This record gives sequence, C-alpha cells and structure tokens, in this order.
Amino acid sequence: MKKKKALAEGLSELRRKAEERWPEIQKASPVFTSPEQMHRVIHELSIHQIELEMQQDELLQSREELEASLERYTELYEFAPLGYLTLLRDSTILEVNLTATKMLCVERSILKGDRLGRFITQDDIAIFNTFLERVFNRKELKYVEVRLLSEDVPHMMVRIDAVVSDDAQECRAILTDITKQKLIEEQNVTLQVNLMQAQKMESIGRLAGGVAHDFNNMLQVMLGNLDLLIDSDKLKSRDREIFSDLRMSVLKSAGLTSQLLAFARKQPIDLQVLDFNAAVSNTLNMLKNLLGANIELILSQAKELWPVKMDSTQIDQIVTNLSINSKESIQGIGTLSIETRNVSVDDAFCKHHPELVPGDYVLLVVHDNGKGMDKVTLDSVFEPFFSTKSKTSSTGLGLATVYGIVKQNHGAILVSSEIGIGTTFEIYLPRYAGKLSSSPSPKTEEYISRGNETILFVEDDKLVREITFDFLKSFGYTVLVAESPTEARSLSRDYTGNIHLLITDVIMPDMNGRDLALLLKKSRPKLKILLISGYPDDFLKPKEYQDYTMPFLGKPFTRKELAFKVRELLDHE
Repeated sequence: MKKKKALAEGLSELRRKAEERWPEIQKASPVFTSPEQMHRVIHELSIHQIELEMQQDELLQSREELEASLERYTELYEFAPLGYLTLLRDSTILEVNLTATKMLCVERSILKGDRLGRFITQDDIAIFNTFLERVFNRKELKYVEVRLLSEDVPHMMVRIDAVVSDDAQECRAILTDITKQKLIEEQNVTLQVNLMQAQKMESIGRLAGGVAHDFNNMLQVMLGNLDLLIDSDKLKSRDREIFSDLRMSVLKSAGLTSQLLAFARKQPIDLQVLDFNAAVSNTLNMLKNLLGANIELILSQAKELWPVKMDSTQIDQIVTNLSINSKESIQGIGTLSIETRNVSVDDAFCKHHPELVPGDYVLLVVHDNGKGMDKVTLDSVFEPFFSTKSKTSSTGLGLATVYGIVKQNHGAILVSSEIGIGTTFEIYLPRYAGKLSSSPSPKTEEYISRGNETILFVEDDKLVREITFDFLKSFGYTVLVAESPTEARSLSRDYTGNIHLLITDVIMPDMNGRDLALLLKKSRPKLKILLISGYPDDFLKPKEYQDYTMPFLGKPFTRKELAFKVRELLDHE
C-alpha cells in the first residue's frame, strides 16, 4: 500500500512538471504528440520500475530464507544423534557429519578419503564388507550390526543403515549407537535366565520336600523297629551289632533327607545368634583329618566379625560341603583358603547381583587352586543330583545343600571358576544387628523316660502308627490310638478320663493336626500338644498359625528322642 501511494504521488508530481515543460519536451522528443501520450508512457515505466523493485525485494527475502534453511539443515546434519556418511563401494568416506567423527574419534579432515572398514573390529569386518557389497548390488539387506574400534567406548556397537544412490556410485550410510541397547538386552537375557533358574530350583525344591516327607515316614518305621530290636534283651550280641549297623545306615539316610530339605529351603532349623568365626573354626578342626596332609588349609578371619543368626549345624554343612568339593577338585597337593570378613553392599553392587539386597553381610570366601570348572559345569553346579564325580562317590547334593541353606537364611552365594586356576565361592549371610548370645541346644537324655499318663495318638500312616504306639506303650503310658481326626474327636468325646497329651501327625486327609489340636483344646483346655511330621514345622505352618507355636518333633525320630520329648511336655507346667 505504501508503494502504491508513493507511486500515485510520484506520477502526479511528474505529470505536473511535464506539463510545465511540455514545449521543451516536444521540441527535444517529437515522438510525443500530446501530453497525455507522454503521461501514459511515464506511467507504464514507473509501474515497471516498481515491479522490478518488488521482485528484487522478494529475491532478497527468498535468499535470506534459503540461507536460514541451509543453516538449520547444516546444524541438524552436523549435530544429529546419528552419524551420517557418504561412502563409495570400497567404504571410502566422501562426506561425514560431526556425530560420525565423534563415534569414530577422528577429525573430519582425516576421515574424508579414509575407509570406514578400518574402524570396524576384526571379528565384524567380513560381515560389514558383505553387507556393503549387497547394498551396492541392490540386494535385500537393510542394516547390519557391527562393533567399532572407539577410544571412548571400547567395542562400541553400531547399527549401519545404507541406501545406494540412483547411479549406484555411492551410498548414504547412517550410524546408530546401540551399545546401551545391546547392554540392556544382555541384562534382560541374564535376568530371564536367572528367573528360569530360580523357578526350576523352586519346583525341584517342592519336589524335594514331598520326597522327604514320604521318605521320612519309611525311615521312621525302619528306625523304630530297629530301636525296639536293639533294646530287646533277647537279642544276641552279634545280631545286635548287625542291627546297630543297619540303624546307622538309616540315620545316614535321614541325613540325606535333611540335605534334600536344606536344598528345598524347608529344613527345620534351630536359630541362634552365633559367633561365625568360632563356628567356622570348630568345623575346620573336625575337617583337618578329612582334608589330609596334602592340602594346605589357610584360614583368615576378620577381627570383630559381625554375628549371624542361623542354625550352627548349617554352618557345619556349608563349610564341610565346600571343603569336600575343594578336596575333590584339587585331587592331590593343593591349597584351600577360607576367609571371613564384614562387607556392606550398595545398590550398584546389587544391580549386578540381583540375588542380594543392599545391606550388611558376613562374607565367607572359600577358594581352592584345583582343576576349576568350565562354563557348562558352572551353570549347573547348584542343581541337585548334578555331579562331576563318580556315581559311587557323590550324591550330587553337596552344593545344592549349600545353596538351599544360604537361601533359607536370606543370603546369596556367588561362584567363579577357571580351568586350571581354581574355584572361589562367596557366601553372603545377613548380619545380625542384636547382641551376641549363645545357648546350647538341649541334648537328648541317654535313658528312657517313662510315665503313666494318658496320650491320644493320631496318625494316618498304618506302619508309623503301629511302631509309635509300641514306643509309647513301652514307656508305660496309656495310649488311645486314632487313624484320622474324625476318630480322634470321637475318642476324645467318649473318653471320660483325663487325656494329658495329644500327639498328632500334621498332614492328614480330612483335617490337619493343628486344627485338630485347637478343636480338642476347646473341650480339654489343659490338653498338651505334640505335632509330628515328615515335613518341617515351618513348611507346614499356615499363615494364621504363625504367631501360635506348637511343640514339634520331626520324623524320623528315635525311641529315646520321643521318650524325652513326651516327658518334657508332660512335666512342663
């Protein structure tokens, strides 16, 4: 609008001046026949002049816009998160942006004319060359993943996408840094493997618990009958020796069941606050003869080691099984080193070891310089019944037992090994923050405790029921026997005398032993209770009973153990 107004004003002024000087103009330029003709020519020329000026302004504006656009494009190209390159067939670099130069850690002036293949690791160069050849031959291959020789990130992983030009003389390649992505993928794979392993171990643990229950019932029958035979006055001394050897074998079998339950993390335990150093030393004193003179034992114990709360027999099992495993690995002359120390683990450490949570731990390190293990063996080392030893020398439960004990105590076990160098086990056990105290577990009396009280005994397994009934009768007690909770309730209701003690199996078809005990106590408030089972008590205790403790005796139990436990309960006010 301003230019049009200026144009109108300019034409008006020009017309006025032309009219004033018309005689001079006509004399100088006779082509004009009238002032009006001259006015038209002047008007047209002025319009053309304005149009040219406007076109010039538009051209200047377009140039500025193009320059700004080029600047933005250059900035996007140079500082893009992706590396851009133009390559020839032999991977010679024609053009490269700043991001690519940072990935390759080389200045642009040096990169131009160099070959991209020179920056790819030796293991991946053949893959890259094949990819580039297929790109230029327009084959179906969209990208390739290779590792770069980068100073900033060793073996940086990149994805290369490439598109060939129309004349197939060069291609545009895009470098994408996928190092972190690959690391996350590897971590996800590791977590998935760990999850599958944990699920497998949990399933086997449940199976082990069930096997232990049935096996303990069978052992109870064998152990009970052997105890009766051995205590018989009519037995010859030679026969007594034979039965004593059989009894020892049954007890060893019970130990095998204990190992199964330890692996299943369902082993009955007697928790005590312990001096871990003292417990380890006591175990090693017993192991010196077992290890032999060929193995040098190096013990390094931290001063002021934190206490732990666990069963002392479990420490024996951990140290014994690991020591025996090391002895088998050494196979001759070697060194076994055992170390204890206090450690505090943080989030960074737990990130790489998800089986741990941040906190304070007592660390037990067991290292040997034996033959070591390969990766396949290492991946299966804690699986039950897995063993590299001969079938006659191992049950394959040693390390599985250690694993179960550690998990039962909310700890973690790590293992590393190299062929020809040796193996190291690291066991993390949670620190006990309270004061150190130790109280010895009550020992079973050597003599048979007797009595004349009345006992209601409930057991659904016929053989276990019969042998336990014989035990109780031999102690002098009056015994009411029931094979089910329903029969037990009927006996309790019909019996007019005093029932002093209820001994009941826990797992039965129509009602568990805990529910039966609570039900009978309603009508007999002074009734004392003893639970028995081939399962450990903690495994059997439902959530609603967590705060209600009932005395428990695990199968298989000896005749003397039963006598002592019954007398202990009956004498307790």
